[in-house]
Amino acid sequence: MINELQLIEVGSITKLHGLKGEMLARITDNVINEVEHCPYLVCEMDGIYVPFFLESLRIRSTESALLKFEDIDSTEKAEPFCGLKLYFDRKCFTPKEQEQYDQKTEEDFDLIGYKIIDKILGPIGEITDINDLTENVLFIVERNGDEIMIPAADDLILDIDDENKTILMDLPTGLINIEDAETVE
Repeated sequence: MINELQLIEVGSITKLHGLKGEMLARITDNVINEVEHCPYLVCEMDGIYVPFFLESLRIRSTESALLKFEDIDSTEKAEPFCGLKLYFDRKCFTPKEQEQYDQKTEEDFDLIGYKIIDKILGPIGEITDINDLTENVLFIVERNGDEIMIPAADDLILDIDDENKTILMDLPTGLINIEDAETVE
């Protein structure tokens, strides 16, 4: 039996593609792009995690893929999968891939709680989450009770001060509303 703790949510099936059981999936975690071998994906059906072996998996972009499960060869058989979440089973990792995935995840979330400071505008807010589901990683920053997204691009980061938990950035003009710049709570 598959345990929920061994799974990584990687996306969901959004719609059918063609007449032979192929499906379009929205990808939210690129782990399936980064592993050498992914023989199956898991879907939750009636409260049970069920593995479905892949006949094909074609990555279209960092955010979408076309997939076909074995023995799902018609729109009638594929239709029940629409809307279901997709999971990657950690058992498919090689030890090296598992280590790299865990290290990347840990590094990303080490910055939660850091304060963003712009070199011109000063304090911007505190990082509450990191969105790494898109090609461009984003800091989710709480600012005056609102959430704003700031690109976590290396060329915008001037300094990371681990002792004071701050990140000095050179943000593009217009990213932060100047009227709000001086009113960080």
